[in-house]
Parts: sequence; C-alpha cells; structure tokens
Amino acid sequence: MELSDFAERILFADSLEGKFFRPPGGLSGLTDRDPGPPRQWSEPGRPAELAIAPRGERVKFPHPENLGDPVMAVRALHTFANHELMAIEMMAWALLAYPDAPAAFRVGLVRLIADEQRHLRMYAERIAGLGARFGDLPVNDHFLRCAPELTTPLKWICAMNLTFEQANLDHAPFFGHHFRRQGDEASAEIMDIIFEDEIHHVGFGARWLSKYGADGPSSFETYLSNLTFHNEPIRARGEEFDAEARRRAGLDDEFIRAMAELS
Repeated sequence: MELSDFAERILFADSLEGKFFRPPGGLSGLTDRDPGPPRQWSEPGRPAELAIAPRGERVKFPHPENLGDPVMAVRALHTFANHELMAIEMMAWALLAYPDAPAAFRVGLVRLIADEQRHLRMYAERIAGLGARFGDLPVNDHFLRCAPELTTPLKWICAMNLTFEQANLDHAPFFGHHFRRQGDEASAEIMDIIFEDEIHHVGFGARWLSKYGADGPSSFETYLSNLTFHNEPIRARGEEFDAEARRRAGLDDEFIRAMAELS
C-alpha cells in the first residue's frame, strides 16, 4: 500500500475504528513511489458522535482536584482522547500535504501515527472502564483550526511537535500526578506512557527544526517565525515547566531558556 493511500484511509475514515487502520502486512510494507501532488487541508471524516461541536455545546474541562470523580475523570480523558484523534488526522494529512518532504520525514510521520493510534486506544479503553464511551461528550477542533496555515513541513512541526506535543511534556506529568493523588492509577499510568512518547515526538520536531531552520538566527527564532495565529508559543508549555524533558527531546539550551521565560 502507498503512504498516500494509507493516509487517505485514516484522514477520511468515518468510523472510530477506521482511525486505527493499519495496512495489510504492517507499516513496514508501505511504499512511497507515488506520493501524488500536494493536497490542501480537507476536513477529516468523523462518525456523527465525534463531529466538531459548536462552542456552546462543549463541556468545561474539570479542575485537577476533581479527577477523583469518575464523571470528571471521563471529561479529562475524553479531551485528551480528542487531542490524540486530531493528531492522527493532522499527521495523516501531512503525508498528503508534503509529498516532496524527505523520505525520513515521511517515514517518521508514519511512526508517529502508530503512537497516536495507540494513545487513542488507551484513552478510549480507559473511558470505557469508567462506564462511558469516547464520543459521549462534545469535541472541539483545537488542533485542526491551524491546519490551513501549515503550508510547509517546518510550519507543521512547529505547530504539532513543538507546540501541541511540547506542551504535553508539562501537562502529562501534571495530570498523571493528580490522577495518582485521587487513587486513579490506571489513568496515571496512561499519562506516564504519553509523557515518554512525547519526548520522542518533540525530538522528531527538534531534529527537523534543526535541519529546516539551519540558516536561521536561532532555533527559537526559527520556531517563532513559523508559528500561526492558532498556536502561539505560550501554548507549548504548562505551568510546571520541565526543562529536563526538553533536554531529553534534544531541544537546545537557548530554546529551553526562552520557553521557560514565557508567561
């Protein structure tokens, strides 16, 4: 199967199970002989229960101190699951949007998709374990709004890997801590797994930032100059800033220092 066919199957799937699609023969059997022309952003396929909801229908994210209540835990996990679903869709679209990107970039995206599929399945199963279903609550389009402006692979990594996923270097351990404090070890363990995987995902962004922005004044300036209105840099961090996780991901000291100073 061609990478472009794989990406289309996922992006336009109209069932949740379709978002978990794996090609016959596994990911290693994918080929990239015919990537096709660049594809503009198209709204992803969704089952009816996961269609983007109007703002007035969305539920408020719970306070961390309330995560011991299963209803509030489901609200938090449902939000996180939607983030994973949007990441899968954005990564699938990137395979269609940047057919001329280096082979290593495109293969790397496929590996990231596999991680995001695993994350989504973990969240969906945990939500089911708490007596609910992914799709029971309204979902937003937080990531998807910036897609039309991501006209280059560099802009894409600055949005996805270096903003939305970098933020999880702070958010995942924060919420893992609060789930654990409330006795929800199963949810806390998911956050632990997400955290470790996000280090690799941010690392993917850091490597390509270095390659694509090699002629820029600094990695942080290159990052800033490739952001969009929808993903300003403050979104790339949480209140409890984890500098060591960013070092593990391969971000340089100047970049980390600049991120730490944002407020």
